[in-house]
Amino acid sequence: MIDFTIRMGVFFLVFSVLLFWQWYWPRGALLQWRQRWCHNLFLLVIGAVSVRVFQPLLLSSVALFSPDFGLFWVLGLPFWAVFLLSVLLLDCLIYWQHRLFHRVPFLWCIHRIHHSDPELDVSSAMRFHPIEIVLSLCIKALAVWLLGIPVEAVLAFDILLNASAMFNHTNARLPVNIEAWVKKLVVTPDMHRIHHSRVSLEANSNYGFFLSIWDTFFKTKRNIALEGDEHLKIGLPDTVTYQPRSLKEVLVMPFTLFKKHR
Repeated sequence: MIDFTIRMGVFFLVFSVLLFWQWYWPRGALLQWRQRWCHNLFLLVIGAVSVRVFQPLLLSSVALFSPDFGLFWVLGLPFWAVFLLSVLLLDCLIYWQHRLFHRVPFLWCIHRIHHSDPELDVSSAMRFHPIEIVLSLCIKALAVWLLGIPVEAVLAFDILLNASAMFNHTNARLPVNIEAWVKKLVVTPDMHRIHHSRVSLEANSNYGFFLSIWDTFFKTKRNIALEGDEHLKIGLPDTVTYQPRSLKEVLVMPFTLFKKHR
């Protein structure tokens, strides 16, 4: 209960700050925000319920009830080293999980809901199907168990992941001179926009959510859009205008097909 309260408290604080940022210094006009926010906030509520139900069962409970199991404890590392390595490796895991959700057809059917958002702003960070949220929790739970990740690191990483996801989806941009330095370590809004391109080659790049070093190391980083940033079109890859039109269509999207260039 305490960790959920902390997560929600930090979430609303970061969300409010970023909302203020994109409201007063927007990167561009949002023309479809009413329908998008209805869908995204609807998925936020369902996602929060999913996390509230499964998180204690899968992540925190694994860390709490298996304190002497896992690679870190076998190695006998000090807590500070375990904490830092845990956050680092969990972020690497999310990078590869993201790549997997793009490459495996069944997983892509679930993940494409996130990419169906035709515009990007802070609310886009909540646009995940509850099935994807539960699958992600299961993957992280397995990593927590195998590595022996402490509950403190689980909480810290989840807060970092949620905050960075909201940050890099925000409809705002950093000053050019700051952007060049920040994106060497952290995924920025301009960097993540390329990942949301309707062009498959661009969508299959920049998989990181928090640290950008994984895209650099595994050679999936793209700094510039193919046709320039101003011509970058946001949305589901290989479509022109497609997006779910109703809340029902959002939920059933993983189980339905759609025509390309719709």
